[in-house]
Order: sequence, then C-alpha cells, then structure tokens
Amino acid sequence: MDATLSDAIVAYLAKGRSPFPKSDADAVAPEAPPAQREALIAAAQAIIEECLAVDVDWNSHSLSEGGRRAQAVIAERHPELTPEALEALYWAFTYNWR
Repeated sequence: MDATLSDAIVAYLAKGRSPFPKSDADAVAPEAPPAQREALIAAAQAIIEECLAVDVDWNSHSLSEGGRRAQAVIAERHPELTPEALEALYWAFTYNWR
C-alpha cells in the first residue's frame, strides 16, 4: 500500500472535509518538501483524471454501479491505493457524473 499517495488523493478531493469533492492542492502534504509535494499532487491528479475517464455503459449501469465499476478498474490498475483512497475516488466519480 502507498499510504502517502492514498492520503494525497483523499486530501486533494477534500473527502471528510467537504460535502462535495473539490480540487484542494493546498491540503496535500503541506509539511512535505516542495518537490515531493508537487510530485504527490501531480500523481493524485493523474489518478483522479484516470478514474473520471473510466468508460461506463450508462445504459446498463446506475450511477452507483458506474461508480463502483470505476472504483474496481482503478483498484485493479493501482493496487497500491488504500480502501480510503478508492472510496474517495468513487465519491468523486459519482459526484462528477450525476
């Protein structure tokens, strides 16, 4: 598990701090050295974009089912992510596709 990257995804999306997902780069590893912090933000953004781009057949999936499909695809592609990060990605996916 990559707890640092997972925490960056959760922080970036503001999961647990906002009623809706948002882009909050300032919340990502504020104590980390600048280069490491920038790399974490870029990695989190890339995975979030990858998740939002997962193709879902909306004719046969509900919003929740589509979100779980996207979550499963990302879990397979990125086994290093924690359940909390995957849940934050599900939350962002369903919010953005509603």
